[in-house]
Amino acid sequence: MGHQLPGATLACLVLTVAVPACSDAPAPYDPGASPAPEPIRQITFDQRDDRAPAWSSDGERVYYVRGDLEAVFSDLPTLFAIPAAGGTRELLFPDLQSEDGPGGRPLTAPAMDPRSDRVAFQQRLRLAPPAGCGEAGWLCLSPADTTPPPSPLLDEMALRVRAPGDAGELGDGPGLEFEMAGRTEDPGAVNPPEFQPVVGRVIVDYYPAHRLYAEDGTLFFRPTWNPAADEIVFGDALELLRWRMGETAATPIPGTTDAISPAWSPDGQWIAFVRLERTRNANSLCTNVRVVPPAPPVPTCVQETTDYGLGAATVEIIRPDGTGGQVIGEGLDPAWAPDGRYLYVRRGGAIYRLSIESGAAEPVPDTEGGREPALSPDGSELAFARSVTGGSRHDIWIVPALP
Repeated sequence: MGHQLPGATLACLVLTVAVPACSDAPAPYDPGASPAPEPIRQITFDQRDDRAPAWSSDGERVYYVRGDLEAVFSDLPTLFAIPAAGGTRELLFPDLQSEDGPGGRPLTAPAMDPRSDRVAFQQRLRLAPPAGCGEAGWLCLSPADTTPPPSPLLDEMALRVRAPGDAGELGDGPGLEFEMAGRTEDPGAVNPPEFQPVVGRVIVDYYPAHRLYAEDGTLFFRPTWNPAADEIVFGDALELLRWRMGETAATPIPGTTDAISPAWSPDGQWIAFVRLERTRNANSLCTNVRVVPPAPPVPTCVQETTDYGLGAATVEIIRPDGTGGQVIGEGLDPAWAPDGRYLYVRRGGAIYRLSIESGAAEPVPDTEGGREPALSPDGSELAFARSVTGGSRHDIWIVPALP
């Protein structure tokens, strides 16, 4: 009767056909534990200002604007896309803009259509004069001084819709040109004797939104999509406007005076926005003058100004038809969490999460110096613009969203 081999020896003999020796066999592959996600990562590194992040519908890329909306010849606001994991940026519309800014069209404030890859954004068409109707010498009656009266910096804009890679002129696609509220003209106004022979005047309402833009750079006019229709809401410095693609005008939403920065809820039932408080109402009547010594100053243009002070910024929600308004809490730049239970806002130089139900606020770690939060489509990550120096230049960063 033959001897039986031990199990281990038998296994080794069986394997010799494929493996020269059991002692030389490689260890089974062990992938190990997956690395923990980075708590915070920076995805843009730029000497210019990177702002207003928005996620692509698949969550793979982040769109943003680089540059200065007030720039005229270089550093124009330019739209880019960059991988959310980090990598090389690409022009969103290479046929419309150049890498370094000059020679293109000033485009800003991208917003993604949650149903497609289309992007809504604002195009700057015209800047207002630095002070209403001129920027030379000023003489004012009320109060009597030579301080230039305030005036909006942004005058005429255009809301555009375009998919990355679309060809053709920018104006060929869906869009709406509009004027910012706050600057009109009264050609028949009769002016005081001190300002004659000038007839007519520029009427300026320096709304809180204009002051917020001038002092803080908030892109108050940013667009937001209806998640269920070809419809967009945006602000014009005075109120929120609702525009259905294909129509030639936008319709004001009732109850949104001094509302800015709208954000449509994921279920389409609510629009979040920021309401700015007016703290004063100062009036002035001034003339822009031409001085040619030794002749006395000659009035050239008259401006009547109402200057509204800027107070608190309060986050509210409202139905798209203007009903059912509710105050949620203080903050700027609201962005919805995908589940519709929370809003992420800028507050006190960082990003906070506000509960829609209670208004309770939770700080998001590692967001100091942050603004303009944007949630990824699955709600797991938060992109935002961040200044680590406390200055006006920002980069785009990503952190995990609160659980």
